[in-house]
Amino acid sequence: MPTSPRTPAPAPARDARSAPVLSVKDLEVAYRTGRDQSVRALRGVSFDLHPETSLALVGESGCGKTTLGLALLRLLPTLGEITGGSITFTGDDGRAREVTDMTPAQLRRWRWSEAAMVFQGAQNAFNPVLTVGAQMADTLRDHATGRLGRREIHERSAEALRSVRLEPRRVLGSYPHELSGGMKQRALIATGLLMHPRLLVLDEPTTALDILTQRTVIDLLAELREEFGFAMIFISHDLALAAELADRVITMYAGTVVETGSTADIFSSPRHPYTSKLINAVPPVSGDLAELASIPGAPPSLATLPPGCAFAPRCELATDECLAAEPPLIPLVERPADMTHAAACIHHDQVHHERKVIARA
Repeated sequence: MPTSPRTPAPAPARDARSAPVLSVKDLEVAYRTGRDQSVRALRGVSFDLHPETSLALVGESGCGKTTLGLALLRLLPTLGEITGGSITFTGDDGRAREVTDMTPAQLRRWRWSEAAMVFQGAQNAFNPVLTVGAQMADTLRDHATGRLGRREIHERSAEALRSVRLEPRRVLGSYPHELSGGMKQRALIATGLLMHPRLLVLDEPTTALDILTQRTVIDLLAELREEFGFAMIFISHDLALAAELADRVITMYAGTVVETGSTADIFSSPRHPYTSKLINAVPPVSGDLAELASIPGAPPSLATLPPGCAFAPRCELATDECLAAEPPLIPLVERPADMTHAAACIHHDQVHHERKVIARA
């Protein structure tokens, strides 16, 4: 039956379940260091994050992990600026929006309601002179659609705290210093999940926590992701955490992606020498204690990157060819784009790695 001219057929909506929640293409970030001077902190970062999946960003300090996490929600400090590329977010309605084009008002509505961040160091993330309940209430008042009454704010805050195994009566009226480190970390996660966002970014979620509390937070994140169905990006130095929680892993070095793949790919058969050395520097939790190998040298200054491959000065496989040009990500196996194993190394076939179990028991 033909469609009436007065009622045009609606355009087919993008399937929100199959489309990436987040699609990052050639993202560039620079920090201003002086008049007409800047340092490129991110260089050509690209990846897709699909619904209900988990992505870990790993690498040494200064490689760009936290800068990437902040850039995704446009929370960079004053001296930081997105200088190129795109960040496309697809909501539950299937509508794709360009984050870099959002106005301040649009960003305010988008943050926390659809994409939230749990910042590094719970002891520093909360305002010390306000109760946890007051800070959760501020989040709801500032980012929720429509005006919420005091009772609804209290109920939603209490529900979020219960979801992370905290007693609302104990926590809502407490100041941050009255809570333990683990309780503060869980309260911070609860604040991030107040409005059931589709994307949650966590920066070092287990930093400064003892091993038993880390175990609690890890189990909690796995349960919450299954319960609420959000996609998760977490930044971590802890490769055991990445091995346990992530579906995919991105290794970053000198502001760019040097390897990406499934968790099994990265930890069973890494194909970039930097990833392999990161894994070899971590003690196993089972079997004989293998000899640990530190990575020689230090990460390069982003202001004066070496020619060609940035890792070449620290790499035993480096040749003159590595110094000629920075290698692109080379796909290693034929798979769907979101599960591709790729490494930015022209000698990827020479990277030999003995499989090591590093996930926590």
